[in-house]
Amino acid sequence: MAGGGPTRPSPWGDEGEENMLMRESRRRLLGRLEREFGREPEVSYKSGDMDGIAAYHNWVRDRRPGEFHIDGVTWFDLDMDRLFKRMNAAQSTPGEQYLYHLLHTPALDAGESPRRRGLISLGGGGEDERLRIQYVLARLGRFRRADVRRVFAPEAHGAARLALYVLLALCFTLSPLLAIPCGPGALAATVGLFILNTMLRELVLRRVQGDFDAVNFSVAMVFALRRLKRLGIPRLDGQLRGAYAALERLRPILRTGGVSRSGSGDMGDLISSVFLLDLIVYEYLKTRLAGLGGELTAVFEALGGVDAGIAIASWRELQGQGCEPELGFDGAGAESRALVHPLLKNAVPNDWDGESSALVTGSNASGKSTYLRTVLLSALLSECVCTCPGESYRGGAFRIYSSMAPEDDIFSGESYYMAEIRAVKRILDAAAQEGPRVLCVLDEVLRGTNTIERIAAAGEILSALDSLGCLCLAATHDVELCSLLEGRFRLLHFEEHIDGGEMAFDYLARPGRARTRNAIRLLELMGLGGEITERADERARRFMETGSWTAGEGEEGQ
Repeated sequence: MAGGGPTRPSPWGDEGEENMLMRESRRRLLGRLEREFGREPEVSYKSGDMDGIAAYHNWVRDRRPGEFHIDGVTWFDLDMDRLFKRMNAAQSTPGEQYLYHLLHTPALDAGESPRRRGLISLGGGGEDERLRIQYVLARLGRFRRADVRRVFAPEAHGAARLALYVLLALCFTLSPLLAIPCGPGALAATVGLFILNTMLRELVLRRVQGDFDAVNFSVAMVFALRRLKRLGIPRLDGQLRGAYAALERLRPILRTGGVSRSGSGDMGDLISSVFLLDLIVYEYLKTRLAGLGGELTAVFEALGGVDAGIAIASWRELQGQGCEPELGFDGAGAESRALVHPLLKNAVPNDWDGESSALVTGSNASGKSTYLRTVLLSALLSECVCTCPGESYRGGAFRIYSSMAPEDDIFSGESYYMAEIRAVKRILDAAAQEGPRVLCVLDEVLRGTNTIERIAAAGEILSALDSLGCLCLAATHDVELCSLLEGRFRLLHFEEHIDGGEMAFDYLARPGRARTRNAIRLLELMGLGGEITERADERARRFMETGSWTAGEGEEGQ
């Protein structure tokens, strides 16, 4: 570079002078970031990756037991892994781990929701600024081997190992000087130290690879935050002011840099082996980082929040529909218009009047379960990522639960019915505790038992939930529940009609109870014999008229 004046700060947060290769690499990366915003993320996931992505959330959950998080049952019922992957346009490990955590953690106080809106706003308002931010985050990249427990609380061995490695390196350095006074013995000592240092390095690196990766990742995060600060973007600085304070306390780490590892078999690797250079730097950094766990956590959360916010903004663009919800924190109900399921193409919009609990009836495949999931997702996404997949949403802050698809466990011996009871009990227990109002959905309550006891018990469970102040949506085929709960639960239903010999649905929620049945008709449409379906239909008709089951023609006395 011509001239001797000071180097101007890079608008991309880079340090030092650029070469042509760096400029070309940046051009390609920026082109990719520009193309991918607002599109379906093309992120690959290997076996075990989701466990790594969950690491930060698990770490937070273990350390903040009083904080509400969506539990595993609700996460599974709503197919949240698939929704996360559709939303995960994050460029870095902190970003995707923080996004995963946000989707588990509804904002239940008036201060948290505006903070999240501020992070999401970084994805809009100026493409140039967004690309500069994403460029820094993409350079940090995804490193799913990084264990956040080691990042936030690096293990420190103290000064003993550091002193040992320095001593061995000095001994090897000085041993050739003893060759003149000591003769062949000094040469043997040099060879011995060469072998000792090389073997020691290989053994230590195999044992501490996880910590080694964590130390380097920690240092890379600190450098990434410094690059973001150097961008000089006021609205970004406003979000990261607290993390910048932590950056000041991490200045010694910036001076040292990370632990470099040379390729196997080259001269750099040989020098590192005999002088233990990477082990010395590794122990020094671990000792320095051991007392900076809080600062590293702040750096991780700052990078993750910015990256996750931009990913959410990209998902909003991808959805092409939705709104910013109006959230209150006064325990009120909810009201929303034209809600759609965010994972379905051409989903039919439905309204939700959440001023009271509701009981949903309707035929098989008519849309009951999808409606329940849509309502619960609209509340969850409104609270977690400040985005509702619908035209409008106004509601309170809820603790969110579901019981939709419990599973039996042949290994533990737990039946389907027992799994249902456990799923329902956790909702009752939550509703009995102090805290924000519970919003829950239950699909076919206690379907794993007989009809008479199911109706009796389900009616009492739903009444209890309503009495405890829950806002509850339940779907059922048991129309008897409508009579038991009418007056406490608003009634909704879905319908079907026969079109060209096939069952057709419009998937629209309507007021009132269901007046049609289709289970027997579906048997006929799927090719079961007409005699079976005719007799089944006649049995059902007699039961609806008399309230009791009777043997059919030709079955008396059997």
